[in-house]
Amino acid sequence: MKRSFSHSSRRSASSFNSAFEFLNFSLLILLSRHLHQQRSSFSVNSFQVYNGFNNFPLEPNTKYRLMMRSFAKADGRRKDEFDKRAPMGEKLTRLYSDSALTEPFTTRAALRSGAKTGGVWLIGPLIALLIIAILIGMLVCWWLRCNKKSAGRAHRHGSITKVALTGNIMNGLPGETSKLLSTDTYGRSVMNPYEQMNGHGNGHMESSMDLYPLPRSQSRSGAGGGNYAPVPVPLPCLPSSGGMLGTHLVTHPAVPISELAQHIERLRLNNNAGFQQEFESIETGQQFTWENSSADMNKHKNRYANVVAYDHSRVVLSSLDGIPGTDYVNANYIDGYDKPKAYIATQGPLPETFGDFWRMVWEEGSSTIVMLTNLEERSRVTLLETTVLAHYTMRAFRIQVIGEMEMREIRHLQYTAWPDHGVPDHPTPFLIFLKRVKTLNPPDAGPIISHCSAGIGRTGAFIVVDCMLERLRYENTVDIFGCVTLLRSQRSYMVQTEDQYIFIHDAVLDAVNSGSTEVPAVKLRQHVMALQQVAPMEGASGMELEFRHLSTLKWANSRCSIAHLSANRHKNRQSAVIPYDSNRVIMQIIPGVEGSDYVNASWVDGYRERGAYIATQGPIEQTVADFWRMVWEHECAIIVMLTKTWELGRSRCCEYWPQETGAQVGQLVVEPIAEYNMREYILREFRLSDVQSGISRTVRHFQYTEWPEQGAPKSAETFLDLIQQVIVNKDSWGKKPW
Repeated sequence: MKRSFSHSSRRSASSFNSAFEFLNFSLLILLSRHLHQQRSSFSVNSFQVYNGFNNFPLEPNTKYRLMMRSFAKADGRRKDEFDKRAPMGEKLTRLYSDSALTEPFTTRAALRSGAKTGGVWLIGPLIALLIIAILIGMLVCWWLRCNKKSAGRAHRHGSITKVALTGNIMNGLPGETSKLLSTDTYGRSVMNPYEQMNGHGNGHMESSMDLYPLPRSQSRSGAGGGNYAPVPVPLPCLPSSGGMLGTHLVTHPAVPISELAQHIERLRLNNNAGFQQEFESIETGQQFTWENSSADMNKHKNRYANVVAYDHSRVVLSSLDGIPGTDYVNANYIDGYDKPKAYIATQGPLPETFGDFWRMVWEEGSSTIVMLTNLEERSRVTLLETTVLAHYTMRAFRIQVIGEMEMREIRHLQYTAWPDHGVPDHPTPFLIFLKRVKTLNPPDAGPIISHCSAGIGRTGAFIVVDCMLERLRYENTVDIFGCVTLLRSQRSYMVQTEDQYIFIHDAVLDAVNSGSTEVPAVKLRQHVMALQQVAPMEGASGMELEFRHLSTLKWANSRCSIAHLSANRHKNRQSAVIPYDSNRVIMQIIPGVEGSDYVNASWVDGYRERGAYIATQGPIEQTVADFWRMVWEHECAIIVMLTKTWELGRSRCCEYWPQETGAQVGQLVVEPIAEYNMREYILREFRLSDVQSGISRTVRHFQYTEWPEQGAPKSAETFLDLIQQVIVNKDSWGKKPW
């Protein structure tokens, strides 16, 4: 049905809201009909008629916001070209994608004849003077920074750099913060939404990228607001801090995200000398009082004598029967981005504070507990379920006050991949964990309770990273230095080591460059379709650009010194494809044999367990014995071979298994038991025996035969069938690596 808007309807668009509603409806119809037939630009205010719809001129001196909606092309199998089959239980919906609203713009005022422009000549010189003043100020700041002295120091934890995609990727595909930041479903203005950058609209990535849902009652404190704006924190100069009073926010301004990678590189020079100087200049904050922590009745409740709860920010429990000290727990409120008391930082509970800890959970109305250390199991709280994944474990508890009817469910998320000493090798699993925490925590819940052992080191790192990622949704800068300073004014020693301070920077940079890459299963099809679209300015699809981005990643723990030893070089099929020292598979040393602990193989984490796989090269003649020794020592029950022995006239893998009779390789005997030729793979069974002990094991060998010598398999179905068979065998044969 054709419609046109009357002139009176157009006049009603003088206000901002009505103008938006008018354009949102009329221009949407025009575009959907006009651009459906041809690719061209569309001019608003053109006075033209499209299929019976009038493109009216815009009102002068009026605010407008624009958006565009694109519908999917008609499918001959469907009756309605705009309808799609929704998931079971949902109504039919239209398959379309909306762009984000543009920033408000104001149309020009109508020109009047004879208008004078006498003052225009003043604008140019004023702008030039302003630019010169800004440049001089920037040069002075740069000179002051470059002239800081940096002392030599020992090697410390290296920073991880993920290089952001360059070029014109922002014109069509995600880049920098685009994947990290998402539309605020609660109505707050988001500065850097993913949808504005990828051109695919809310329908593609909204649920997967909404890392930080916010309560409706929460309000912004200003356009550039936030808890960590450059306002001096009132901390006196302490002799032990190495800092100077009043210099923190002058010499450590917020860092724009476009300069974050370069900023981290500067701090990393000379073995992280910049990180050392910056970290040591942060005030300790220990000028605040902690009388409740030092009271005789409470001293035994502190895990560490020097890790105290400041009086002004401590969590105060309800007193029990007026008994002194029953209101005390070693915990402090910590402000988040734009939200006071967003977290509670506390120590790991002691046997004598176990009840106080759960009382705090109840009284504060908290729904989520974050644990960043090892666990001591206790049975005083009902455990509903446990989900164990490779890098973290999720638990659900039910708690209830004795004698009351109310029951609550508490989510307990424990990050298990933080090493006993130092920090994680790379921050990506930590960011995935952080996203899960934010997703599971209800918007109206009380503070997130975070603890490690002392509740200051890893807990501080967790809170700072979360605050900075939340800040990035609304601002284009980060202020890690200022955030740590503020945290230390609320709990002592927050962010305990320099390595943790470096890790925070690495995690924020990783999030900026790569964003959240997890995709909900229900959104996978749409996500893949989006990645297959070609970016006009790049001439490549999102899939290609994302793969290119992977090749730019640099890891700090990427040394391969063991593989390059003279005793091991001949064991590498390709000199460029070798294992990292940090995750290589290590075998038992054979006395008197140099390099006997080396094999070209690496541990790879799975989704549910760490070290679930061993990725290795196709054995060469010199490494057949090493290969079988690795299978034996690490109790591998399944081998998956994804190549033929010869491809493109070259040896890809030697035939390392016997065909008919058993063969001895080193101290092991390999005997063929059975062979089954399936449609897409060959299944072989071997008996592997140790000559010395006489112990035998059965090993299953899957060789996939459908992978062509060039390219990828034509169909994913056969490959998925292979994976399914391997999983079934793995589940029935135990949980050893394969």
